[in-house]
Amino acid sequence: MLLRALCAASVDAANRAGAFNGRIVVVQSTPQGNARAINAQDGLFTLVERGLQNGAPVERTRLIGSISRALVADAEWEAVREIAARPELRVIVSNVTEAGFRIEAGFPARLTDVLRARFERLEDGPPLFVIPTELVPDNGPQLAGMVDELAGNGNRADAFRRWLSARVRFCSSLVDRITTGAPPPDQRGVLEAALGYADELLTVAEPYSFWAIEADPRALRTAFPIDLASPRPAAESVVFAPDIGFYAERKLRLLNATHTAMAPLALLAGVRTVREAVEHPRLGAFLRRMLFDEIIPATDLPGEAAEEFARSVVERFRNPWLDHEWRVILTNQEDKMRIRVVPLIVAFAGRRGRAPESLALACAAHLTLRSLPPETLADPAVWGARLDRLPAFVAAATRWMLALERDGIEAVLAEAVLAHD
Repeated sequence: MLLRALCAASVDAANRAGAFNGRIVVVQSTPQGNARAINAQDGLFTLVERGLQNGAPVERTRLIGSISRALVADAEWEAVREIAARPELRVIVSNVTEAGFRIEAGFPARLTDVLRARFERLEDGPPLFVIPTELVPDNGPQLAGMVDELAGNGNRADAFRRWLSARVRFCSSLVDRITTGAPPPDQRGVLEAALGYADELLTVAEPYSFWAIEADPRALRTAFPIDLASPRPAAESVVFAPDIGFYAERKLRLLNATHTAMAPLALLAGVRTVREAVEHPRLGAFLRRMLFDEIIPATDLPGEAAEEFARSVVERFRNPWLDHEWRVILTNQEDKMRIRVVPLIVAFAGRRGRAPESLALACAAHLTLRSLPPETLADPAVWGARLDRLPAFVAAATRWMLALERDGIEAVLAEAVLAHD
């Protein structure tokens, strides 16, 4: 869903603007997916953009035509390898979630095999850019390291590794677009009636779209000039930069960490969507307090820029058209807590000399939702860090767990908001 709403939409905009002339071959990595529908619709799909911008509602539709076809990896792997050996292939973009972005998962080995096919059949071909979009810090170097390790197996391993170093450029990237995918059944008919056609791949996303790619801008632009497309919707942009650390920290901490920390609390409170949580008198107040009073101070972001982006995040969360469900956000919650939230806890405690109470409650809700005991708070295997070295935090989270069990979520939220006030 995200790659359709972001990558395919960005390529389509660049094509229409005359900045690029490229097409996308989609590789479906699992048995379940949309490859059949993509091919049945000749790669065409409708992107529905709905949301708020500067407080005003925005609603528009775009027909995206940048996808040429789709292949199913399990059944058509040789076709995938054949495409990898074509000189016109210049970019590989991935999105396999945090769970799949591990060397023991299938993705790094498959990518290595694709790159080996290019090495064996097109050794002197043009440079290839590999752009992971998984929400993992330094995803480019991390993926390069996994591929290099796997490249050590097989014939001509040393030559393959030298070729990878010379011909393949792994670029960290940061994607930011809230995408819910298919519209709810009660909205699909209305949308298709307005469009005048049926679309199995209707994709609903917010108007805001941002993609930062870390690379030498001139080098990447020779192969993938999608940052030059103009005119663009005001909130949609692609940025090539030698260092995207600012953008990555801003999004990972202010948007993703807020999502991750809030999800268990919202589900315990019986709140289904992000919008409903922001509008909830206690959850909404708690979210703002946590974001502005604890998450921002735990980052290295300039204060004014961080607060401006945080305000835009709250507005995006209030999107009246997006039913962004907390149960979906909760996917891979353990990995997300370790990557997104725990570093904020450690940083806040180190800088302020006290426990971040809102983040402590978020961790308590996380463990309560999973039916784990308070002792888990001191287990580094769960958190990826030695939270037991932050006794004030462990005490605060334990206190919130006991309060959740004794008093329930509504009373706890009321206490948390009142304590901040």
